Amino acid sequence: MSRWIVAYDNYDCAEKAGVNFIYREISSRVGYVLPVKFFLALTEKDKTENSIVFVCTSDKNADTARFFADLQPVPDKDEGYSISVGKSAFSADRQMIVIAGKDDRGALYGCVDLVKEYIGARVDIDFDSTLPEWKKRAFPKIKTRAVWTWGHVIYDYRGFFENMAKLKMNEIVIWNDVAPLNADEVVGYAHSLGIKVIWGFAWGWTTKCREAIENLDNASLLSLKKQIISTYENEYASINGDGIYFQSFTELGSEIVDGKCVAEIVTELVNDVSGTLLKKYPSLEIQFGLHATSVAERLDIIKKVDSRVRIVWEDQGAFPFSYDAEKVENYEKTLDFVKKTAVLRGVNERFGAVIKGMLNLDWTTFEHFASPFLLGEKSADFIARRADEKREKWRAATLSWQKNAEYARRMIDEISTLDSDAVIEALIEDAMLEHEICFPAALLSEILWSPDENIDLLIEKARKNPFVKV
Repeated sequence: MSRWIVAYDNYDCAEKAGVNFIYREISSRVGYVLPVKFFLALTEKDKTENSIVFVCTSDKNADTARFFADLQPVPDKDEGYSISVGKSAFSADRQMIVIAGKDDRGALYGCVDLVKEYIGARVDIDFDSTLPEWKKRAFPKIKTRAVWTWGHVIYDYRGFFENMAKLKMNEIVIWNDVAPLNADEVVGYAHSLGIKVIWGFAWGWTTKCREAIENLDNASLLSLKKQIISTYENEYASINGDGIYFQSFTELGSEIVDGKCVAEIVTELVNDVSGTLLKKYPSLEIQFGLHATSVAERLDIIKKVDSRVRIVWEDQGAFPFSYDAEKVENYEKTLDFVKKTAVLRGVNERFGAVIKGMLNLDWTTFEHFASPFLLGEKSADFIARRADEKREKWRAATLSWQKNAEYARRMIDEISTLDSDAVIEALIEDAMLEHEICFPAALLSEILWSPDENIDLLIEKARKNPFVKV
């Protein structure tokens, strides 16, 4: 019987998470303590008497990457990876699994897909016997694949981020009334899994946006601008995030409120505040969550939003932008609108969109909170009970996504063609992602990675995903 060794090239960043992930999966399938070693420290005996799982990153160590290039070339694309399962390069009667990432995220995602599509998805995988040969190369078509959620409905941030990594999601927008006390810990854990954290807070948004606009005058607008800058500098500038996201008072069905043009007011506000922040913090990533229902016929005004600010569109029309995944009427009209907004400010639009149709906040029980809190620190018992409460809603969403997934695939494929730098954010809030991955989230992750693939193949991948609880 051949024993296995896990070898690594760099034990840091997301590659470290990949090594840990693959070690956990393989060590649970063998009856001995699985060794893990730095690749260059392997002895000749290690190489010739053992089968080897090797995780590496080509952009950090070109020498080892070139050594294994003949097994399966690594895609020259960010977050790409190659996987090769076959004979060992050191011994004819041993085996070798090589997971080579273009970068550290690519190494992690290669480890995830090895488990998802090979180790966990096949009945003929036995690490005490000869493994079937297998190869795969892949890279994502959508560069930034994100989750959008309120922070207070993340109940276990560690489990939440771990399941995001299994979905190969690389960014999260966390919206709060007040920044959490443990923000640095939250960001650190996210970064260890290759996930960027964008902190969200209001720039005039309330649950009553119409009243907010009606009460706006020059004095209150100036006060709002000062408040936004103060909030950023006092709560967010010093914590280790990767940017900020905001909404203002555009969550409306009207373009004119109290004689005021919503697009004009919000464009002035965004440009003024963003200009002030970017002058002092020039590398700050700013995302503007804009509800299309309040500006759809005023794109000539929205076009003037500072090009350094990413516009993330919400409520653009039919599914996949509707809360209801059954709402596909007017899909073609929605697609035409997206084609306009995705290049609104030119070929470098930096387009963003929020995908809905899964689970979202229960607004009938919502209440604002005014004090800092600890994000993601609920008990396991609470999380299990909450997951049971959400299961029927997930089942309903699953049926809708199975039925209408082609609408989402086609839309996202169009976006990837129009803007190669697009950000797609999935609204998955109070949905117990920290507890289990449900089918719609898994299917969306497959679409975001490969929107040009046949939808039946993507559905099949999501169905066979061993991480998914259907």
